Amino acid sequence: MKKIFIALIAAGLLPWAACAQENAAAPVQASEKPAVKVPKAAKAKAPKKMKKAPVQKAAAAAVEDYTPAAAEYGRKTVCPVMGDEVIVNPKTQAVKYKGKVYYFCCSACPKKFHANPEKYAK
Repeated sequence: MKKIFIALIAAGLLPWAACAQENAAAPVQASEKPAVKVPKAAKAKAPKKMKKAPVQKAAAAAVEDYTPAAAEYGRKTVCPVMGDEVIVNPKTQAVKYKGKVYYFCCSACPKKFHANPEKYAK
């Protein structure tokens, strides 16, 4: 085991161990200050209070994911985030907010809508 440990030190795989051996082998003279300062005993401090997570707006909680029904396929509408025309199909992403359904042109738009629905709802 000692041979393996020495081989690892020689290979540089355990540099921290080599430093420990060098420091142990070198005598410390009284006039020299140690390289590492030893901290004074720390006083017991009360743990810091954690900040509370921000409360989501009530409006954001009212946003629900929505799956378009087959009867809605082919309907033309406008994405409230980008303003692009959207033709509703089975892959169209949509949400329901305050009783109205909003359809999106891409997968990034619902995330923006969820973050601030009042900004995009008309």
